[in-house]
Amino acid sequence: MSGTFDWTSIDAVDGSIMLGIGEGSGMVTEGNKLFEVDMAFETVCLVQVRNHAGGRDITADCEIAYPELDSKMFLLLERKAGDIANEGAKGDGTQTILGGTNKLKGITGQCSYTIKYLDASRNISKNNCSYSL
Repeated sequence: MSGTFDWTSIDAVDGSIMLGIGEGSGMVTEGNKLFEVDMAFETVCLVQVRNHAGGRDITADCEIAYPELDSKMFLLLERKAGDIANEGAKGDGTQTILGGTNKLKGITGQCSYTIKYLDASRNISKNNCSYSL
């Protein structure tokens, strides 16, 4: 998947908070009966980054639309390691599949992901998910 981000930040009592919206698109590269290879998807994420004395916490609520399925999937991303929004920044994290609509209604599962920033606003990522429906 590749995407772009728009960020804003404020100071906080114990550090800073950065909020952003990320939008991107991608294609399934390994699939099965439901998520077929070459199936396209579009993603929108609302991201919060908390920088504090103990480190950095990154969370994102994401909506992934699969036009071929006329369905959406909802995920919560969490990452506590790596940098963000800088050229060359990268990190690994986990995603929890919270549910979906239409053909994805009732979906649950977990994903692991790796993300790399090409610059402050562009990134590429790779996700590996297991799910039940």
